[in-house]
Amino acid sequence: MIACPGGDYCALANARSIPIAQSITERYQDLDDLHDLGPIDLHISGCINSCGHHHSGHIGILGVDKDGKEWYQVSIGGSDGSDLGGPAVAGKVVGPSFAAAEVPDVIEALLETYRELRHSKESFIACAQRVGHDAFRDAANEVRQLTAKPVYAS
Repeated sequence: MIACPGGDYCALANARSIPIAQSITERYQDLDDLHDLGPIDLHISGCINSCGHHHSGHIGILGVDKDGKEWYQVSIGGSDGSDLGGPAVAGKVVGPSFAAAEVPDVIEALLETYRELRHSKESFIACAQRVGHDAFRDAANEVRQLTAKPVYAS
């Protein structure tokens, strides 16, 4: 995982990166689970300056400001051109941004989708490239539907 300092330490940032990184790290502590997932580049940037290089992460997270609140845009399929990910390519956004509280569940949904769709020993990035964006987008947006608060008409 690569995370810029975000809004906790950078005056340019729109959102905090460190708490997002911590919440994801806390969720994935089991070494057997991490070994099963294999190598995944997860990059977090607190603003469009992209100090965390979110666009080149297999999973990328970009902090954005919406009406003075922190939101996070999630992308998949990026690569920095290393042997792990293949040719350099920017990730593709999975939909509208997510609230901070949703991000760990979105990451879990993306990883569970990978587990369901991967071939034996296939890496996350290879699976994402083979399967395409739609299955991952749908899984991420399912989280939004499960966590959204109902709106009642008056």
